[in-house]
Amino acid sequence: MTAISENEKDYSDYFQVTAHTANILALLSGFTFTGITILLSQYPVLGSLTVQFILFFLASLFFFFMFLMAWFDAALMRLCRNRPPVTREVAGLNRLIVLGYTLLQLTVVLMFLVWNLAYLSLASGVVLAMFVILEIRGVALAGRLRSNEE
Repeated sequence: MTAISENEKDYSDYFQVTAHTANILALLSGFTFTGITILLSQYPVLGSLTVQFILFFLASLFFFFMFLMAWFDAALMRLCRNRPPVTREVAGLNRLIVLGYTLLQLTVVLMFLVWNLAYLSLASGVVLAMFVILEIRGVALAGRLRSNEE
């Protein structure tokens, strides 16, 4: 544990609030993913426009929650005082985390394909691509800001 001197700002309260928010986002992401899975497996008529709209909305909500989780990770890294230098290993770990988030989100698009909802899968894939681009830009921006500060 590091002691903070009088002239430095203490962000520990902000870290606690943000960690709590990230936990809530993870919980909401899990419930949303579960809701999508239950709808797909239990609803008898998936070809209905109403059901597909609800699935699209839930998928977009899931992508948004996952994007916010990645954004919190990148934003909090900028506030850490004792950070490791940006080495190949650290950059690789950050890329693997983003890849993990992306692959988890891609499972929703693939589930739509399994249930022969091609247009819903395509529309969800486009929304996912937009969120992934924003996520990659956010993580890259946080890395650039961190290396500029040092």
